Formats: sequence, C-alpha cells, structure tokens
Amino acid sequence: MIFKILDFLIIINAIQGVIFALTILFSKYFKNTTNIYLGISMLIGVLINAQYFMMKYDWYSHFPKLAIFEDIEFVLLFPVTLLFYYLKFLNPSFKLKAKHKLLYLPFCISVILNLFVGGHAHFKIYTIDNLTWVPTFYAIEYYASILLNIVILIVVYMLLFRNKSAIKILVHHNLKWIKLFYYFHIVLIFTWISLEILGKLYPYEFTFILWLVLTTFFYWVGYIGIFKFRLAQNRYEIRRVIDKEIKTEYKKPSKSKSSISDEDNKYLQEVKNILEHEKIYRNPKLSRQDIAEKLGISVGYLSQVINNNSEKSFSEYINYYRVEDVKKMITNKAFDKYSILSIGLEAGYNSKSAFYTGFKKETGLTPSEYKKRHLS
Repeated sequence: MIFKILDFLIIINAIQGVIFALTILFSKYFKNTTNIYLGISMLIGVLINAQYFMMKYDWYSHFPKLAIFEDIEFVLLFPVTLLFYYLKFLNPSFKLKAKHKLLYLPFCISVILNLFVGGHAHFKIYTIDNLTWVPTFYAIEYYASILLNIVILIVVYMLLFRNKSAIKILVHHNLKWIKLFYYFHIVLIFTWISLEILGKLYPYEFTFILWLVLTTFFYWVGYIGIFKFRLAQNRYEIRRVIDKEIKTEYKKPSKSKSSISDEDNKYLQEVKNILEHEKIYRNPKLSRQDIAEKLGISVGYLSQVINNNSEKSFSEYINYYRVEDVKKMITNKAFDKYSILSIGLEAGYNSKSAFYTGFKKETGLTPSEYKKRHLS
C-alpha cells in the first residue's frame, strides 16, 4: 500500500513537472533563452521518470516495441542541458559554440546504437549476426552516464565557486539562488549513484527514493524556482535598458542651514559624483567603508560630511539615491514589462521588505501607489 501511495505521488508530481516545464518553455511571462534549458531539463527528468514506471509495471513485456524507449539513456542528456542552463544563467550573453555542442555526442551515439540494436531486438526489421559487443556497449553507456554527471557537477562547481568573472556578471541575490539550485542538483545525482550501488549489493527496490527526490525537484522548481528565474532575467534586462536609455538626473539632497566648510563641500561633491556616475548604490552590500576608502578619508569623517550637508544619515542618503533610481524606472514605459520588485532589487535593495520600507520612508507611498499616482 505504501508503495502504491508513493507511486501515486510520483505520478502526480511528474505531471506537475510537465506542466511547469511547458510553462517555462511556452509562457510569455517565463519564456527566455535561459529558461529554455531548464524547461528541457525538466522534461528530460519526466521522461526518466516514465522509464522507471514502464519498467516497474512491466509495460515492456505487454508492449515489446516500447522497450526501445527504455534503451535511450536520457541520463546522458540531462546533465548537458542543465550545464547550459547554468552557463546561460551566469552569463545571459553566453552563446553555444561547437565545442559545447560536442557534449551532446555521447547521447547521440547512445541513441543511434540503441536504435540499431532495437531494430533487431524489438522491431525485427533486420538481423544482427554478431551481438557480442552489445553487453560491452551497455556497460560503457552505463558508466559513461555516471562519469558525465559527476564531471559536469565539477565543471559547474568551478563556474559557481571559482570563476570570479562569472560572479561579477551576477548580482548577489541571484548567486544565492543558483548555488541553492546546484546543491539540489548534487543531492539528485548522488542519490542516483548511491541507489545504483545499493541495487547491485542488495536485492531490494530502492529506486523509488530517486524518483521522490526527482519529483521534489519538480515541485521546488515550480513553486519557488520559477519566480527566481523570472526575477533574475528581469534584473539582467533592466540593467541593459538602464545602460541604453536611462540618463538619471537627481535632485540634490537638501543642505543644512549650518555653515559648510570648503573641505566638506569637496568630499560631498566626490560622494555625489561616485553615486551618480558609478551608481555604486546599486550594490546591496555597499557600506560606508567602501565609499570612505574611495575618497581616502575615515568612515567617521564621511558620516560627518553627509550628516552636516544633507541632514541625512549615511543609510538615508543611500536610500535616497536608490529611491530616485526606482522612481525614474517605474515611471518610464520602457520598464513596464518588469516587476516592481525586480526594479527595486536592481536599484540596490537586498530584499523585498527593505525595498518597500525604504521607498515608503522616503516618499510616504508604496512603489505601486507612487507609480499609479504619477502615471494617472
């Protein structure tokens, strides 16, 4: 009974995986070149699940010609499409080259040889006189699939944790998401390898554990991941639009009526130049230390300059620039197709709550209220 319940859950989640994959591939809201690789990977995962069910319920005995489907090693394709997803996510301008396409070769060879054998064994189209090479081929195919998955995990590790140039392209918020996705990927692959070893050592059915992990992956990607994918793509596109179209002109923060020294004025002007031209306030981890080091002054003196000349604390001063950035974007029709949250995160806020709190503190309105009021 337990296994029947588990099978039911796996079937439901596999259907869910198909729905999520099709949503990613064909929905105007989620569809983009990065997510295409993820959608394809999810569909491949569903096909792997289908192979398991057809084998478990002995469909191949009842429908012998379907056995050709069992022979196709989708585990040779799954890690490749996921690798391209990682590459495209880390660098949206990434283009597949001939050397990348060679990674499809093991799967293509596997399909061709399996179809060749299947024509003899399953369809009786022709006769192959010498089949002594087939067991060796299956063994090579099996171990190659394990090796390929491990190698790609290592390659992705190098991309995420050792490739500084890729990390520069990505904002910190997105990097946390893709690392979490990678950890889930590790669990999936090593669960599969561990169960393969257990299956050879013990005469029990452990495979259902892998399919539970795989279907949990579908669920997690569908309900949590899709939002992150869209958010990441939004932020990348927003940056491109900003570079091309937005020439921000800021109002000057109000000055204190108290006397201002020439020295203070000089450093305040440098702070403004850095913020307005380098846009460093878009860095969610920006600190007083970062700006003080750029100016060659102490953190304490920087705070004094800002407080005396703007009547704002450092955090309020940075918030002012972020809010001005958001205001410019949400009232510009070029940004209408992007979510307000992705605009706020791109302006330098590190969370939804920080964005809405900071915006309302500066304007007295939520971002949505401000947009509605200024576009009506």
